Amino acid sequence: MDFMKEEIERLKEKNLYRELREIETPQGKRVIVGGRELLNFSSNDYLGLAKEFDCECLKRWGAGSGASRLVCGSFTVHRELERRLAELKKTEDSLLFSTGYMANLGVISTLAGKGDLILSDELNHASIIDGIRLSRVEKVVYPHRSWEFVEEYLRKNREKYRRCFIITDSVFSMDGDIAPLDRLFEIKEKYDAILVIDDAHATGVVGWSSLELFKIEPDEKTVIVGTLGKALGTFGAFVCGSRALREYLINRCRSFIFTTALPPFIACQTLKNIEKVPERMEKLCRLIELFRDLTGIESRSAVFPYIVGSEREAVELSNYLFEKGFFVPAIRPPTVKESRLRITITAEHSEEELKGLWKTIKNFKKRAGEPPRGGCQS
Repeated sequence: MDFMKEEIERLKEKNLYRELREIETPQGKRVIVGGRELLNFSSNDYLGLAKEFDCECLKRWGAGSGASRLVCGSFTVHRELERRLAELKKTEDSLLFSTGYMANLGVISTLAGKGDLILSDELNHASIIDGIRLSRVEKVVYPHRSWEFVEEYLRKNREKYRRCFIITDSVFSMDGDIAPLDRLFEIKEKYDAILVIDDAHATGVVGWSSLELFKIEPDEKTVIVGTLGKALGTFGAFVCGSRALREYLINRCRSFIFTTALPPFIACQTLKNIEKVPERMEKLCRLIELFRDLTGIESRSAVFPYIVGSEREAVELSNYLFEKGFFVPAIRPPTVKESRLRITITAEHSEEELKGLWKTIKNFKKRAGEPPRGGCQS
């Protein structure tokens, strides 16, 4: 088994080695790591709901679900949450999954098959990429956010395929920019395609749904995947769409059928968290605008990429921030093409804390003799 040790050494030499840093407190804007209290600017807990709990949910429903949904693991609270999520996303219905990864993997591999085409944004999440691989359909990876490429490709090739799927993140998890959903929706209509949107980093941040930004309501050819483990503060995932989609997935989707159901107390807690979203989302939107103006990083979401020159610099800056009391891990290849700090802000942060982080980054750059840079442009 020496190959593993050799690969680990190579990763260390390239500044690509990763290790787990254990958090000793509940998730929140302040966490303790290695005995140090740090301001957390790396969490997807965008609304600060992850540490919320209601003991009545656990008392009422217990810790586990006991089986898959199709055996004896489907509870009334699951169905209540599914109806609520469908209402928020303005779709006919929804279906819960255990994780966002399993939702994307299952939906894509279940809906797409032989004779179909998938057009996928080059910066889509790994779960989308793996779902496409599992489906074994013909795929075309299009340049990031290039709706022009999508339209031109379908104009020339649509008649060759049985069904066509356009798949995109709405808010891209490492860049914070937003897909041109208005254009993709029009293309879907024009070429009789199905639009699959991963709303993981949009739900509860840019609205209840990313489509709200474009004043679009989903139709039967729109599939929305989302997670409960980010802004909603719990765990699990969901797929929203037509009633027929829900029925089809229940009967055909392997990552739904063959896995233990989401613990019902989590569904209960999520319903309670949803009631707290509007006020916190409003505050988060104000902080996003403030940080965008402060840094010059063009992001309309809670994700702010701070691009650096190399893997080494990313690690050095992350370690410097750690010593100054900020928790912002370095993000490096293969997760991203360009090494960066992925700064995420939450509704719990204060304006002074945002200013303090940016000031500390600028101080690091002064030491290196370089001006601070902004991140990716949307």
